[in-house]
Amino acid sequence: MARICVIGTRGIPSFVGGIETICENLYPRLVESQSKFEVVVLSRLSYKNMERYIFKGVKITVLAAPKISGLETFVHTFYALIYARLFVHPKLVHLHGIGPGFFAPISRLLGFKTVVTHHAADYKRPKWRWHGKLILKLGELFTVIFANKIICVSASVLEEINQRYAFLLSKRVVIRNAGSLEFNEHEESNSNVLCELNLSPKSYILAVGRLDKTKGFDDLIKAFLDSPSLNKKLVIVGSNYVEDSYVLHLKSFASENVVFAGIRTGNELVSLYQNAALLVNPSYMEGYCLVLAEALSAGTPIIASDIAAHREFELAEQSYFPRGDTNVLRNKLKVGDFETYKSTHAESLQRKNTWSLNAKRHESLFKSLLNKSF
Repeated sequence: MARICVIGTRGIPSFVGGIETICENLYPRLVESQSKFEVVVLSRLSYKNMERYIFKGVKITVLAAPKISGLETFVHTFYALIYARLFVHPKLVHLHGIGPGFFAPISRLLGFKTVVTHHAADYKRPKWRWHGKLILKLGELFTVIFANKIICVSASVLEEINQRYAFLLSKRVVIRNAGSLEFNEHEESNSNVLCELNLSPKSYILAVGRLDKTKGFDDLIKAFLDSPSLNKKLVIVGSNYVEDSYVLHLKSFASENVVFAGIRTGNELVSLYQNAALLVNPSYMEGYCLVLAEALSAGTPIIASDIAAHREFELAEQSYFPRGDTNVLRNKLKVGDFETYKSTHAESLQRKNTWSLNAKRHESLFKSLLNKSF
């Protein structure tokens, strides 16, 4: 039995964030397979006040981290690696993100085979000051040099990192994520959330994601409010762990027609996707966009900013708009029929991109790295 230790997630299940969603979907499938892997997640936040528990075969231990803005992830990663060496004794450590990747050399010094998943160039996010950006850039560099393998969540992430670091290329692989919701498991979408939010089917435009400046929700709100003839509501699903000035600014636009629905998961989120007239993702940067994957799985028409991570989904050309261009976005919202933004080709591609396939690719990578017969 090969033990894998996972570091870099706030926790599972039901935590907000791309890394958290990925961990919740990937590792249970890994332990359910015949791979003979044992997975231990060292998380930062407790689930239902439990410090040790098992989720679908995955063991979770909560290691509290000091609440230091901008440093919580780094302190926790260092602490978790020491804890793993003393108490978990894994053969392989899987670090999520270039922040935890900063400690890839320490992971190697402690004797662990080390895999880092590169989710996005986080130092491009405006929330980071110069010292935070520097640490994250060093984290990316240390990941490139010291990790045994680097998993890029999309081809665009791989292309960016190859442009910055044109050496040790053989370490890097692409394993794309999948959508986190299993729409085919729901015969009928749950309408309770629609009643709660005073919505009816196809009466609203949907946006989903963390309330972060890079998501461009302020652009979407502006374009929406500049289109009073739409006869639709705008529903924004998501939250943030910190209600900073940007979040407060967004929520100042809350009204009968601009609805902030908070965190929604499971059946509720499925229902919101399936009943939306349109999904808009105006993001300025993505590593891999789970929101587009989920919308395609639901068959929802999509408008998305023209960035590399969105282009990988091969949406219909009319679905894209220049990033940050609220005038073009406003004009796209004014079309008579949102079905023009539906792409059967992209939906077909998404159906082939499953979490089962994702887990098999991780399993193969881990086995080859451990060089062990199973």
